[in-house]
Amino acid sequence: MLSKGRITVLRDSAPFQRTIVAGALTILLGLPFLASHSLAEEAGYRPFHPKAPAAVMDRLTAGTPQDVIVLFDDSAVADEAKTMRRDRGLVHDDNAVLELKGRRYRDIRQRVLNALPSGEFEIKREYSHLPMAFLKVRTKAAMDRLLDRPDVLAVYENRKIYHQLTQSLPLVDQPEAASVGYKGEGITVAVIDTGVNYTNSAFGSCTSPGVPSGCRVVASVDLAENDGVLDSSGHGTNVSGIIAGTASKTKIAAVDVFESDGSSTYDLLVAGINWAIDNRSAYNISVINMSLGDGLKNTSACGSYITNAFMTPIANARSAGIIPVAASGNEAYSDGMAKPACTPGVVSVGAVYDSNMGQLAWSTCTDSSTAADQIVCFSNSANFLTMLAPGAKITAAGYISSGTSQASPHVAGAVAALRAAFPSETLDQTVSRLTGNGTQITDPRNGVTKPRLNLLAAIGAPGNDLFAAAPLLVGNNGVVTGSNYNATKETGEPNHAGNTGGKSVWWKWSASFTGVATFDTHGSGFDTLLGVYTGTGVSSLNQVAANNNDGSGGGTSGVTFTAVAGTEYRIAVDGYGGASGPVTLNWNLAPQADLSLSAGDSPDPLAAGDDLTYTLTTLNLGPSTATGVTLTDILPANTLFVSASDGCSQSGDTVTCAQGSLAAGNSAAVTIVVRPQAAGTLNNSASVSSDASDPVSGNNAAATDTTVTAAPPVAVPAHSQWGLLFVVALLGLYMARKPGNVT
Repeated sequence: MLSKGRITVLRDSAPFQRTIVAGALTILLGLPFLASHSLAEEAGYRPFHPKAPAAVMDRLTAGTPQDVIVLFDDSAVADEAKTMRRDRGLVHDDNAVLELKGRRYRDIRQRVLNALPSGEFEIKREYSHLPMAFLKVRTKAAMDRLLDRPDVLAVYENRKIYHQLTQSLPLVDQPEAASVGYKGEGITVAVIDTGVNYTNSAFGSCTSPGVPSGCRVVASVDLAENDGVLDSSGHGTNVSGIIAGTASKTKIAAVDVFESDGSSTYDLLVAGINWAIDNRSAYNISVINMSLGDGLKNTSACGSYITNAFMTPIANARSAGIIPVAASGNEAYSDGMAKPACTPGVVSVGAVYDSNMGQLAWSTCTDSSTAADQIVCFSNSANFLTMLAPGAKITAAGYISSGTSQASPHVAGAVAALRAAFPSETLDQTVSRLTGNGTQITDPRNGVTKPRLNLLAAIGAPGNDLFAAAPLLVGNNGVVTGSNYNATKETGEPNHAGNTGGKSVWWKWSASFTGVATFDTHGSGFDTLLGVYTGTGVSSLNQVAANNNDGSGGGTSGVTFTAVAGTEYRIAVDGYGGASGPVTLNWNLAPQADLSLSAGDSPDPLAAGDDLTYTLTTLNLGPSTATGVTLTDILPANTLFVSASDGCSQSGDTVTCAQGSLAAGNSAAVTIVVRPQAAGTLNNSASVSSDASDPVSGNNAAATDTTVTAAPPVAVPAHSQWGLLFVVALLGLYMARKPGNVT
């Protein structure tokens, strides 16, 4: 025992004393004291080194070579990479930073290993993107020399790792999230597991990774011994199927780290993480799923670089922008979990039921009854567990499996969906979306409350939830999609279309010209409410138009109103009775001008052969400016065209007049002159049109009837007696002057 700052020896035994002293010094000096290095084991005294597990040192002392993972000091490399990221404005390591780190790691490995006597060690694996190496050390002397180097931080035992053995998606609201586009498109999840049978229809019935184009599996690598099969147990296929179902457009990179006996090792898992970092850019790997663990109980977060071989790989994965997700384990621990799940930076996942499945007995425990969101008795739990997800009787890719192995890929798929939707967020912000918005579940075994995955809630409120955040609709027509999932109703907000609603989203729009605007929610996935307003505050709005159901089917809404050029309108879409779902908002602004035509004639009546003038006046009653206004006049029969106003042309019996643009409230007149050729009634008809739609067609035409009388007979003038005598004299004179006449 420790008493008043002194060490009291409980047994007069040199070996035991050395054990107590070593343990006390470990505590006093802050050195790690391994869980496997218990006092009972130390009673017979075993060679101890703070950088290496006692079991490894014991076996070397006994003459048995050891396969170990070595961690080198990379503090200088970390500082250099940090400076490079800062100078280049990077959040995560890009290819250039990764290449730099890879070169530096290689230099460190070579420097250390070149200093060791040849023949006493064997390099079994070099991790290209980690300051680590997998070595076979043949003698204790070689290990001592390795451990004495200051640039060697720790040596890890290559322990064994094992698997952590249709209703789950609705429980986590995945279908709703997928319906509005949260499907993980463009993201790849590296599944470090037993491989994947990519020929399975769940992945697109691939003939090889990435083939055909719809294949969900973009890579399939075997880091363990090649057993000649794609997936020897189906575990990795089931896990990958869960990810593919949770994020329906994400890709899978299958990394097989399991031997044919169904086990893996620390080395292979580290190699799998290294592969994901190395191929991050090639496949846009943003998530690693590890449905595996060593089965050991860690009662606190295992954050020591000395005792946890996964601290550095996990840290480097996160530096590369990859979120690691791992199963907590199935040992029924209520106060601990296995590695790598206990590693800081890993999203550790426990399991819940997704429905009532009756009584179920598992290898470690029995649940006498079950229900949705009940924690499965086998699921490891602790106060440092990250979250929960469905993990019992999960059907995916043709397999039905249970375990935290099945809970973990639900979260990995959700992470992929969130990284695709919010790529600018930090890794911690993505994880906070999951942990800050999940359904809270309390474990009755320990009283610990943790969030159960809720993908829809993790998405958060829509960006246009608030009136003040309404995005601008650009253009005179278009379609915008979104959703009102997780939306709210603000204080002072009106009841749209007379219904309380409760989940409104907002847009704003301005008319580029005065015309008739139409807005509707056709194509939305729920019973909508639609309101259009003017005003600058949510509590001081003036309603322009509103509708609950326009009869188009599906409970969708539509409104039509006259939009004034330059006026900003606010458009609200809500759910009837608080309904929610995918939103489709369609809009169109069309010019509309009510043209009215009037006609007059002058004079009336008139005689055949006299000129007749028709006066035709076009009036635009609005609301829009009429463009391309054209007047067409059909001349009466038996008339001659004489003239018309500028802009008019005549062809046969038709006169066409181009009147250009006519603003609302304005008028324009033309005159057409004709000459009737015979008596009778002349009928002249005219019509007007424009490029704008016209809601009232009845006033677009006009006609006049004009009476024409017969032309008067030509009158013969009367002459006096002296006039006749004068004519006779002229004729006589003319005859006398003709050639041949005798005068």
